[in-house]
Amino acid sequence: MAFLKWIHLLAILHYVRYGLANSNNCYFDKRCRCSLRNDLLNVDCSKSGKISVPAVPINVYTFNVSHNDILLIRNGTFKNLSQLVTLDLSWNRLNTLEPEAFIDLHSLKQLILQNNKLRYDHAVFPTHIFRPVVSLQSLNVQRNSMKYDHTFPDDIISDIVTLQSFYVDAIFVRRVLSFGKGYSRLQKLTKLFLGNCLLNEIDKNTFVNVPYLEHLQISRCTITVYNPSTLQSLLRMKILNLSNNELDFKGFSNLVEDTEKMKLLETLILTNTFPYQMNLPKLLFYYLDATKIRELYINENWFVNATPEVEYIERLPQTLKYLDFSNNKLIDCRFDMPSLKKINMQQNLLGRFLASESYAPMIENDTSYLLETVDISFNEIHKLKWSVFNNQLKLRIINLSNNLLSDIAFDVSQLKRLEMLDLSNNNITSISNLQAREAISNIQMKSKFKVDLSNNLLECVCKEIVFLRWMLNHVTVFHNINRYTCKLDSGIVVNRNFVHNVEQVIKGCRDYTILVICISLVLCLAIIFVVAGLIYRYRWKLRYMYYMTKSKYNRYKPPGTEGQYRYDAFISYSDNEQNFIVKECIPKLEVERKLKLCIHQRDFIPGEEITVNITSAIHDSKKTICIITRSFLDSYYCNFEFNMARMENIYHRKGQNILFLVFYEKIPAKDLSLVMLELIQKHSYIEYPNDEQGNVLFWDKIKEAIE
Repeated sequence: MAFLKWIHLLAILHYVRYGLANSNNCYFDKRCRCSLRNDLLNVDCSKSGKISVPAVPINVYTFNVSHNDILLIRNGTFKNLSQLVTLDLSWNRLNTLEPEAFIDLHSLKQLILQNNKLRYDHAVFPTHIFRPVVSLQSLNVQRNSMKYDHTFPDDIISDIVTLQSFYVDAIFVRRVLSFGKGYSRLQKLTKLFLGNCLLNEIDKNTFVNVPYLEHLQISRCTITVYNPSTLQSLLRMKILNLSNNELDFKGFSNLVEDTEKMKLLETLILTNTFPYQMNLPKLLFYYLDATKIRELYINENWFVNATPEVEYIERLPQTLKYLDFSNNKLIDCRFDMPSLKKINMQQNLLGRFLASESYAPMIENDTSYLLETVDISFNEIHKLKWSVFNNQLKLRIINLSNNLLSDIAFDVSQLKRLEMLDLSNNNITSISNLQAREAISNIQMKSKFKVDLSNNLLECVCKEIVFLRWMLNHVTVFHNINRYTCKLDSGIVVNRNFVHNVEQVIKGCRDYTILVICISLVLCLAIIFVVAGLIYRYRWKLRYMYYMTKSKYNRYKPPGTEGQYRYDAFISYSDNEQNFIVKECIPKLEVERKLKLCIHQRDFIPGEEITVNITSAIHDSKKTICIITRSFLDSYYCNFEFNMARMENIYHRKGQNILFLVFYEKIPAKDLSLVMLELIQKHSYIEYPNDEQGNVLFWDKIKEAIE
């Protein structure tokens, strides 16, 4: 039993030694939180209302005392904490650090003192206060000193020869910022970040004592003057952040020239750096081509034109992979981009330019760019050039959201690797372009392709039935399809259950389509019958007008003969009555009574169409005499001559009766047409008497009728 009690006591001592109480609180302070990892403690006493640093076990690895009310750090506060690696004292009210405040912190690598009230002078930071922290790699003293024209003392910082990252304030109004000579001892200092920053000017002396920098952030400093060769000493620079400043074109040009000397530069951040409207300097990419630039951020500026010369196409550096040109005022942007993988041009004014041009024009001997992602959202794009993406075969993501597109009227058929086509928040009502639909279908078969049409007012109406059916057949293509907005025939807009709504529309349109087809067929038949009836009713008029027109342009008429008749009468007869015409009609009328007759066997023009000859003969004769016999009634051409004479009478002679019937045989009234009976009622006829005495009177009446 005694042995077991000793074992239990040892367990308690081990428990106390390593400061464990439960998963939330520490045994030494209930307001702190602890966790154990590999026999080392992580202690978090942030936001616990502390006014002094609490005592902690010696095996503490990380210690967070931020967001409290601590005013000073006394000597020996962290004594025996030789395993402490990270110490966070930020967001307190520190204003004093005693000379041996950090004694015994041999393993400390990260010290965070930001957002306190620590002035950058020897009264607050004693000369050798950092000598004990022989392993310190990162020091953050940002947002502390508000004293003008004074940087962090170099004789204090020079003791930290292991320092790699330094976060500090820089408020210089009356003179140019310069880091003192003591900084030159910090040969491992590769990262410098300015916090509270107010600089009017920087020059070649500013960073001369920190030549080993690889990452420099001078953002939000309102720098207006960037002198030549300011960064000429920073030959190891890889990441340069000059965002949120106020450089003019001259300062930009000086910066561009400096980049040529930074052979290792990989990232250049110029976000909101140029508040004045300007064109992109032509030599920017020329100088950057001498570096290893991979990422370039020129966003949130006032660049209007990225291609200063109309015929000149700027070539991007061979190493550049990402270009951010977003939130500018670009109206023109075209680049030869041999290695670029991602370009962001959202929030510009490229709508008019992209309607007829491409941001990536086809260059001779270059069959395809390496672009994978393109963002041209928020550009007021109404339409795109059909071939705008044709030489970008590796594209995976195209963002065209928040524009004014009404259809997919651009070619995507070659983009076999496309994964997302974002067309959300446009004016698309349907995809009417058949080529676009076929291309989307083909891409889907080869990849996990998605189209986003959300926040477009799609028309769920019968006239778009083909498009709607196609959507249902490719429902997996459309991202979040059931959230699409749908406008019904009734004008109601619904934004849920899109697929269900479309199915109902298609079902309704099917019944409606049958009805429409039936009604259309009935209307078509009715129109055909009406047209056929009108043609039949006015068939002779139409034929008369046709042949008269043809005769007018085909038949020669001597000048000055308009309004004159070549013949006194045109004799229309059947060939069976040829003897009557030759032996009686011609002698009695032409020889004895001096009338000039038109006889078709004698006077028609050889080689001319008979219909044209008939129409011309009627038109050129004062009267038309029809010799009515049964053969006449059975003859097609005799009926044609009769009806053409009747049309001439109605439409050309202004109602003057030019048609006269001669009944050579007795024909019952029932065998005559209504039109002939109408002429008989008007007494426009005469019967052949067939006796000698009556014949004399007959031919006189014929002459009288002709004259």
